[in-house]
Amino acid sequence: MVDTTSLAEQLRERLQQEPVVFIDASLDEYWTVLDEFGEESFPMEHDIEYINGQIRAQVGMASDKHETIVLNIGALLRTTFYDVPDVRVMGSNKTVYVAACEMAVKPDVLVMKGESVLFPRKSQEPSITSPCLLVEVHSDLTRQEDIGAKLRCYKRLESVQHIVYIEQYQRVRFKLLHDESIINNWWLTASKLAFRDDGNQ
Repeated sequence: MVDTTSLAEQLRERLQQEPVVFIDASLDEYWTVLDEFGEESFPMEHDIEYINGQIRAQVGMASDKHETIVLNIGALLRTTFYDVPDVRVMGSNKTVYVAACEMAVKPDVLVMKGESVLFPRKSQEPSITSPCLLVEVHSDLTRQEDIGAKLRCYKRLESVQHIVYIEQYQRVRFKLLHDESIINNWWLTASKLAFRDDGNQ
């Protein structure tokens, strides 16, 4: 018997039982799933990305520590680039699309410089293809993909100058994994201010 359940319905059902779900799919099917989840009247927050020919989905339940780190790094970046023309700091609601890998993901923080280069989608919010800085805060569920397929694809974006990964459960949590052009050593300041271990994080 052929399963006629939509991919979005399959994800909803499996997410009730599994912390993270992987489903083989095409990129077009991924965009359709995003559209279906976005049309819900009372949507539950989901983290849905497309990596290595698979949709990866989990319910968006980040830890307090994760959210604190993300907020701190976003605030620090915004302060750092406040007077820099054409630089914008954005959060995890923006999808970054890497055409070379057919990867569509939502980094925790991203920075744009200059005019945005977008991947258009009919009647939908376009995806970003030209970030200059990307930040990911690891969780137990995402670490393997963060340092694997996702990092390899991020490096293929010509616009990217910095890729920063942060461990939320280790004393030494700050890692600059990719750097094309360090500007004023701002990232050293970030490692000291945003991720100091004061026993409260």
